[in-house]
Amino acid sequence: MIRTGILAFDRMIGGGVPKGKRALFSLGLGVEGQQFLFSALQSARRQRRRCLVVVPQATRDAFLSGTVGTPYHIEGDAGLYFLDSPVFEEIDASRVATPETEAIVWENRLDTVMREHSIDAVFLYSNRLCDALGTSRALGLFADLCARRGVTLFVEYLNLYGGRHLRDMLASVPFDLVVTAGEGFGNHMFLHNFRVEQISWMDMPPRQLPFVVHEDGRLVPQIPKIVVTGPVDAGKTTFIRTVSKMWVSSDREGVSGTPTTVAMDFGNPSVTCSGFEVNLFGTPGQEHFGPIIRHLLTNATGVVFMVDGSRAGGLEEAHGMLANVLALDVPFLVAVNMKDLSGEIGDAEVREVLGVPQGTPVISFSAKKLDEATAVVDALVGLIVHGQSME
Repeated sequence: MIRTGILAFDRMIGGGVPKGKRALFSLGLGVEGQQFLFSALQSARRQRRRCLVVVPQATRDAFLSGTVGTPYHIEGDAGLYFLDSPVFEEIDASRVATPETEAIVWENRLDTVMREHSIDAVFLYSNRLCDALGTSRALGLFADLCARRGVTLFVEYLNLYGGRHLRDMLASVPFDLVVTAGEGFGNHMFLHNFRVEQISWMDMPPRQLPFVVHEDGRLVPQIPKIVVTGPVDAGKTTFIRTVSKMWVSSDREGVSGTPTTVAMDFGNPSVTCSGFEVNLFGTPGQEHFGPIIRHLLTNATGVVFMVDGSRAGGLEEAHGMLANVLALDVPFLVAVNMKDLSGEIGDAEVREVLGVPQGTPVISFSAKKLDEATAVVDALVGLIVHGQSME
């Protein structure tokens, strides 16, 4: 199995791409998604796989220099082989008459390199070759040859023609994994996203996840909006502060003399939650902020519903607030903040009093402890990724 090096994506597809499988990464016009293949190549090199890079549009040196200064820098020559633009131009110039004859030359050249160097994985940048041979012929050549030799195939394809073209292409050339990268609206937010269209080695419906590309070129899957809500003094702000490296709050002093949120908390965790960047939004807890709470819950990807587990009196109030969450029909869990105490409320009691649906996790934890608070976010991320898509 070859990992793609994108942790959240690898977890989604069962750890990576199994030996001998064929993976297609189809990029929409103008979308930054080239990092998928760069990352997979870098990961394969780190796993000591022998790799053949077929890059008809660039020389070997130009390709490698393009990774310098990025998180996907490809270093070292051992076990790394290229069929680059000089090879493409040599074969193209010697073409007798038809794309069919050129395809035969390519197949023979590929077979020789794969056999002589015991290649484990092929990384194909396909568009120039598709223009020369025809899309189905070019991709079919690589897919068939890699399948016969048990070699893992990664293909990057710039799709200029849309979804129908992709469906027609896949009807003639089978792939085990098809991932499309595009842009559009998810939950009414304009996002770059990747979508797992099909996967042969596990049962998973088509799933879409947003991603961001940082200034250094690093691609990171993103969960754009997890809302942390619940009654006043449940520990929502403490929870967000604990897991966040950036934190903005609108706290004001409440009637008890302790700070209470009157609009929103916002945080971006410094810890990795299943390989995702996660944006957290905390709501006020007082009932008279109901309109603000409902507004913040709009378009939530998932919800942490937090209650104070150190006292039994707050559950009735929490019951009414939970109805807003249930109405959303999004993944959520109930986090019982014990505030470093043994607690008066057990998980079973919380589930019974609040009417928490079976299958929805109820997790006791301390909002002040980083490992426990991070585990809550991680559990919700798991529900989001494996429970439903973010479309």
